Amino acid sequence: MDRRKKAEELNHSKLLDVHTWSEYPEVNAFVNEIYEAHFLGGNKKIRKKHLKVVLLDLYVTWCSDPRLKIAVSLNPNNYKAKTRYNSLHISKLTIDIIETLKTVGLINIAKGYLDRETGIGRRTRIWPTDALAAQFADARFCSFDVSDHEHRETIILRDLNKNELEYEDNENIESMRAVVKDYNALLQRTFIDIPVLDEPYIDLGDDRYGEPKALHVNQRDKFVRRIFNRCSFEKGGRFYGGWWQRCPKEWRAKTFIDDVPTSEIDYSGLHIVLLYAVEGIDYGTEVGEDPYKIRQLPFLTSEKHARDCAKLLVLVALNAQDEKSAFGAFRDKSETGSAEKQFTDEQLKQLLAAFREKHPAIEHYLASDAGIDLMNMDAQAAEYVIKKFTEDAIPVLTIHDSFIVSHHHVELLLNRMGEALEHVAKNNLLDIERTFKRINFSGTKPASENTNRSGRYLLQYREFQDWLKRKEEERQEEG
Repeated sequence: MDRRKKAEELNHSKLLDVHTWSEYPEVNAFVNEIYEAHFLGGNKKIRKKHLKVVLLDLYVTWCSDPRLKIAVSLNPNNYKAKTRYNSLHISKLTIDIIETLKTVGLINIAKGYLDRETGIGRRTRIWPTDALAAQFADARFCSFDVSDHEHRETIILRDLNKNELEYEDNENIESMRAVVKDYNALLQRTFIDIPVLDEPYIDLGDDRYGEPKALHVNQRDKFVRRIFNRCSFEKGGRFYGGWWQRCPKEWRAKTFIDDVPTSEIDYSGLHIVLLYAVEGIDYGTEVGEDPYKIRQLPFLTSEKHARDCAKLLVLVALNAQDEKSAFGAFRDKSETGSAEKQFTDEQLKQLLAAFREKHPAIEHYLASDAGIDLMNMDAQAAEYVIKKFTEDAIPVLTIHDSFIVSHHHVELLLNRMGEALEHVAKNNLLDIERTFKRINFSGTKPASENTNRSGRYLLQYREFQDWLKRKEEERQEEG
C-alpha cells in the first residue's frame, strides 16, 4: 500500500469518546466476557470501566463505518480523571487497556508521531481486528443501546485560552443543565440523517495540510452542550454539538428528521438588529433593508458577492479585537481556492468602510470584541426555542441563529422564534415593540417526501425503529 493511501485510511478517524457508556444487560455481559478472558490483576471495577469505554467506542464506530479509525492519546498527561468534564473519571489507565487489547489480538494499532520542526503529527489510531469485529457482529445488542454517560457535563465554562474551568453550581446553572439534559434525551430518541448519503459521511475535501476531511453522519453524534467563555456565564453560552452544526449548508438542506424532510429558518441579520436595539434605535424604521447590502466595490463581482463578503467580514469583525485579526479571520474562513482567500488587507478595509458608511450608528462595535455578548443574546433565544419544542416532544436542531425542524412544524417554529426575541428583549431591557416586531426570517425549502433513500439510510432507520419499539416494550414491562 502506498504511503498516501495508508495516510488517508488512518486519517479517516474520530477521537476516542471517553463518555461512551451503556448499562444495557447484554452490553455488560459482552464486556464481562472479554474482561474475564484477557484481564487479570488490579482493581477489577475500575479496569472493567475503562475497558467498557474503549470497547463500546470501538463498537459504535465499527457499526457506523467499519473503515473508521479511533484516534487515542498514549500520553498519560492528556488524561484528567478528576474533573466535572470527565464524568466516568477515565484516566491514563486507558493506555494499559489499549496495550492489552493489542497484545491479545483484539485491536490493531498504528502508533502516532510528531514532527517537532513542523508541528505536524498524528495521534495513535486503533481499530478492531477481524477477531473483535466477529464478536461485534455476534453481539446481542445494537449501537443504539450505547449512548453518553448520564452525568456527562452539558454546561461548559472556559477561560480566555479555551481551557475548561471548574465552577460552583447554582440554581441558574442547574436550570440550564435541566433544559439541555431533556433536549439530549429527545435527540437520542430522534432519527436524524441524510437519506441520499450512500456512505455514512460527507467528503469535505482536503484540510490546510492537504489531508482529506470528512463529516461523519450517524446517530451517535447528537450530544449537545452549552459553552460559556471568558470565565463568565454571561459570555457566549451557545449550544454546540450534533453533526448538523458542522454540516455544509447544501447538505443540511437534505436532512430528514424521523424520515420527514426539514426546513431551516434563520433570523435575518440578527446581530446587526440587536446592536441597533442596544443603541435604542428601531432598525426597521432607520434602515429597513438587508443589513449586509452595501455599495459595489471594484473587486467584488456582483451584488450577491458583495453581500456575502460583507456578511462574513462583519461577523468576524464583531468577534475580533482589531481590524488586522478580523482580516486574518476572514481569509481563514474563506473557501480554499476562492478569490476571497486572496483579498488583501487594503481591499478588506474598503469592504469594512462600506459597511461603516451604511451603519454609522453601530460602526464602533466593529473590531471591538462585541460578538461574545451578542452570542449570549442569541443563545438566550436558542434556549427558549429548544425548551419550548422539547416540552412538546418536537425535535428542533439549532445552528446558533437558525433552526431546523420537520416541514410540518415551520409555522410553529416561526412563532417560537418571534417569542424568543421578546424573551431576549426582556432579559436585556431592550425595546420589544419597536425593535423586534419588524425582524425578518428566511428559510430553506424542504426536500421532497419522495427523495430517494439509500440502502444505508433505510437499514439504519429500520434498525432505529426496531430499537425504539424494544425500548418501549421494556419500559412497559418495568412499569
